[in-house]
Amino acid sequence: MGENEVQREMDQLSALIDKLEAKAAIGQAVRQARETGSPAKLRDAYYSVADPELRNKLISTTGRLDQLYLIKCEQDVSLAKEGVSKAEAKAGQHPWPLLAAAYIGPVVIGQWGLGLFGAIGGAVLGYFLGQWVFDMTKKENAREIDEAKHLLASALRCSEAAKVDPYLFSAAEQQGGQREN
Repeated sequence: MGENEVQREMDQLSALIDKLEAKAAIGQAVRQARETGSPAKLRDAYYSVADPELRNKLISTTGRLDQLYLIKCEQDVSLAKEGVSKAEAKAGQHPWPLLAAAYIGPVVIGQWGLGLFGAIGGAVLGYFLGQWVFDMTKKENAREIDEAKHLLASALRCSEAAKVDPYLFSAAEQQGGQREN
């Protein structure tokens, strides 16, 4: 499943869960449970639904959403690793055409404007201009690598947190809609 497909299905399931919660008239209890961050209260709200078919649909849909969230976390980690690799590969490539232009351009302009002394002055200026371009490129590459590594660390934390307690409802609860103790 692609990243967009997973996100699209997650959005559809979230909308379906909202509709099912409204149909079951548990919206207020669910909102309070989410605001407090209490999975137990959320489970209690779902199990308070009297209609077993509606309760089962809520629980199974929530289980599927949890599964998709884990998939999305893994995709985010993969994308972040790819971003780090790209940033590191880009840092390994030097902008030789830009550096050559920075070195040679002032020499040519100096020669054209002031002859030999202009060319010598242009060479000195070109050296410092080239060093500046090279340093700025290195700083930009280092910033991109740091940013990519930060995104990777964030994605790994999210993924690890999701794996600690991945499902609000167990597989048996998702199948039967009955509370397991």
